[in-house]
Amino acid sequence: MKNDKTDIRLRGGGADSWAADGVAGPATDHEGKRMPAQQDPARTAPARGAASTRAGEVHVFRRDLGDFGSPADRPLRRRAALRLAGPLLRSLSVTMCVDTAEPVAALTYDDGPDPAHTPGLLDVLAARGLRATFFVLADHAVAHPDLVRRTVAEGHEIALHGADHTRLTTLPDAESVAVVADARARVEDVAGVPVRLFRPPYGAHSAGALRGWTALGLETVIWSGWAEDWYDDDPAHVTARARRSLHPGGILLLHDTRADPETLGPTETLPRYDRAAVSAALVDPLLAEGWSFDTVGGLLARYPRVRTVARDLMS
Repeated sequence: MKNDKTDIRLRGGGADSWAADGVAGPATDHEGKRMPAQQDPARTAPARGAASTRAGEVHVFRRDLGDFGSPADRPLRRRAALRLAGPLLRSLSVTMCVDTAEPVAALTYDDGPDPAHTPGLLDVLAARGLRATFFVLADHAVAHPDLVRRTVAEGHEIALHGADHTRLTTLPDAESVAVVADARARVEDVAGVPVRLFRPPYGAHSAGALRGWTALGLETVIWSGWAEDWYDDDPAHVTARARRSLHPGGILLLHDTRADPETLGPTETLPRYDRAAVSAALVDPLLAEGWSFDTVGGLLARYPRVRTVARDLMS
């Protein structure tokens, strides 16, 4: 059986298609120590229950973003026709990144929480005063509630990745919307904070499901770069792929674990490397170069969204 993630990788920016807030918890680590002031969620994320802050949006052609492993140079090309068509495109488009020339990005982790890797990732982030966005699966969140609560307590953003890793485009639109609504409620019950961002498994979505998720009050966020960290490899290679895919305003796709081992390709094995060590090897030189990191919600509050109609993910 073809590996779904590999299939996405091969299709990731070749389509000629059209190119629309989460809340972090208290800024303390799992030992109750306050996070550095510059990482206080109040600086960048709206207060719980507050209206979502929006910093505008830019629509682009999907091809203008480049591949997920090799993003296009910034600044992105602006097209007058898309600016005029923006209100019409919004119901069909998804958020990919934000528009800025500043060296800032969001680290996002999918498929967790996972007791084998999430604690180490949280340790790495806490040691550096960084916040990230965790797109969790409801089944995993219910199974590991203490990890979810630690993630919130340390100032990270909890977002939704689904109930499990089922490709939602295999379901009727109405069913996929119902599944997402239930998953969101379960995650919010565990996390104790609102969930406003959603990333469907594989990024796969349909126009009808997208409208339904939006009606739930969820913003669908994909990614603009990835590390291809879903199969085993030399950690240095994983880190290098992540670095190559990063750009100002980028949303980087990483994983706590792999939630779909049944889709492994014939030459692939499950990752055996230390995911926390990969994250540390990625961010340390970037921090030394002057990069900063924020949650997805923090970026969306500060910079215009970059949105596209991602037909390569509508399957």
